[in-house]
Amino acid sequence: MEMREILWNAGEAAQWITYALMILTFIILIIGFKKRYAMWKIGKSSPINIKEKLGERISFFVKNGIFHGSILKPREGFPGVMHLFIFWGFLVLTIGTALVAIQADVTNLLFKYEFIKGDFYLVFSFLLDLAGLVAIIGILMAMWRRYVTKPSRLDNKPDDAITLIWILAVLISGFLVEAARIAATQQPYEVWSFVGYALSSLFPAAAQGSVDVKSHAIVNMPHAILWYVHVLISFGLIAYIAYSRLLHVVTSSLNMFFRGVEDAPRGAVAAIEDFENAEEFGVNAIEGFTWRQIMDLDACTRCGRCQDRCPANLSEKPLSPKALIQDLKGEWERTAQGIKNEDGIIDNVIQEEALWSCTACLACQVNCPVSIPTFDKNIEMRRYLTMTLSKVSSEMKLLYKNLQKNSNPYGMGKNGRLEWTEGLDIKKAAEEEVEYLYWVGCVASLDDRNKKIAKAFASILQKAGVSFGILGPDENCCGDPLRRTGNEYQYQEVAEGNVALLNELGIKKIITACPHCYNTLKNDYPQLGGNYEVYHHTEIISMLASKGKISINPSLEGITTYHDPCYLGRVNRIFDEPRSLVNKVKKGTFVEMPRNCDEGFCCGGGGGRIWMEEHHKRINHLRMDEAIGVSANTVVTACPYCLIMMEDAIKDKEKSETMKALDISEIIAKDL
Repeated sequence: MEMREILWNAGEAAQWITYALMILTFIILIIGFKKRYAMWKIGKSSPINIKEKLGERISFFVKNGIFHGSILKPREGFPGVMHLFIFWGFLVLTIGTALVAIQADVTNLLFKYEFIKGDFYLVFSFLLDLAGLVAIIGILMAMWRRYVTKPSRLDNKPDDAITLIWILAVLISGFLVEAARIAATQQPYEVWSFVGYALSSLFPAAAQGSVDVKSHAIVNMPHAILWYVHVLISFGLIAYIAYSRLLHVVTSSLNMFFRGVEDAPRGAVAAIEDFENAEEFGVNAIEGFTWRQIMDLDACTRCGRCQDRCPANLSEKPLSPKALIQDLKGEWERTAQGIKNEDGIIDNVIQEEALWSCTACLACQVNCPVSIPTFDKNIEMRRYLTMTLSKVSSEMKLLYKNLQKNSNPYGMGKNGRLEWTEGLDIKKAAEEEVEYLYWVGCVASLDDRNKKIAKAFASILQKAGVSFGILGPDENCCGDPLRRTGNEYQYQEVAEGNVALLNELGIKKIITACPHCYNTLKNDYPQLGGNYEVYHHTEIISMLASKGKISINPSLEGITTYHDPCYLGRVNRIFDEPRSLVNKVKKGTFVEMPRNCDEGFCCGGGGGRIWMEEHHKRINHLRMDEAIGVSANTVVTACPYCLIMMEDAIKDKEKSETMKALDISEIIAKDL
């Protein structure tokens, strides 16, 4: 019968030694985990409901954790496969080890029943050898990437080398133990253990029919020595998990489980608890973050994928999402050791300029393989600068002053919000009942270029017979630039006033062409009692076209590409409707830019950045380089910020004669 004796040649005490090592290992592990948990609890309390969305969480973890959906992403082939090999190799080996333990310590001990035998043993042996080989390949790939090709986003610490070498030693020693056993036992069916079988020639083989005790001792000794070495370093590796980068097996898994399915809408910013009684706002000490935010820091594997997608980092600004998380983690670890930072985080751990470099595009968060949010830490430090220290740039002071005085970032009079309506008979939502409120937004109301967008979209609605109205002079800024630059106090004033007005008018449905207004109205206002059906203009236009209310004629010649606005696409997951419309209006060819959809590249205007001067390389120039790279004649977008940034980039790149940037609504309105 095809099988092998468990603990063969290990000696009579082997089982008890194994039990003792296992108990010691788990004690060391528990001590490490307990210490880590206490370190997480340095942060403020944060409620978590494990049962909430449990099915979605399990599904997300299985898809992205077990099957690596979030790891095997475009442009991440080598590291994705590398991690897949290591993970699945060890998963299969762990399952195999568990089955051996169940047979030895349960079925055989209690019922004298063995199930790892016969054909099952052959398949079992083959799969475990395959898993071990795959894991070794994964480790060698990791070593090659980390120490030979050395991508710039990776940094190396001694723990990285120790971990890789230790894992490799466990895997290789396991195969050598197997090879020594095969050489000593000379069972022909062990060919199924193909790696061990191939290595068995390295060891002295037992002579057929020999009964010489000394000969058998020489043959068996290498196996016994290797077995004890393998057991010791294997249990040592398990104990090392809680004290090394291997801890990410636990922390990253937990983060994926609880962060992957977001508790709040992706685009929402958490409100300040007990606002009126707070003595200071924002965070300038590590203890000011919640324990969940601190666990985010511990879950980071330093893979650097976030900084490869960060527009601030790629435009050489002093911000790396990876560095921000790791620098905060270092501060947390020092604080947990009792090393108190009396001077605070800002400008001592995280530079102020780095905080203001962020465009809040969420590319780091959405593309993080273990679902770590970054902007939630940034916004807390911005709040501290803005509201506790009143320390902001002159540009921000002007922005806040304009919004305080005139309810728009430009500081223009309220009546200017009606100039774009000249020649159009548009209802006032405050004067008569309408089905939809068209929330025009500050940029489309007051910026000369974007007024054309407001006019175009209104004409589409009128052509389709949609019942809609505007607020006109009663419309204020939605508050997005206030909230995302950390001025929560002024945001609350603005937003509460808007919610009160909208509720008083009985508004139920809102359309806007601005993704930043869309996100604020849809995801932030419910915190203040403002619950509305909010639509982006691309959703409405697409719906009208599908119902035959408007006809769309192809008109764009040459090559057309589409730029995903961050707060429409990545943040609110509206990808299909804009592309469907672009494909209807293009007469020539539609070509995607290399970075699109969730991987779309920011224009540089979000997070309040459109109201600030930009230093270093310009983000919109980097985006325009991609459009130029696909030979685009027309860059279509669906956001007033993006339109401004794309047009500025076209001018700066001296491409005005061959390229243009257009909003999807003005293309459609032109040929109605």
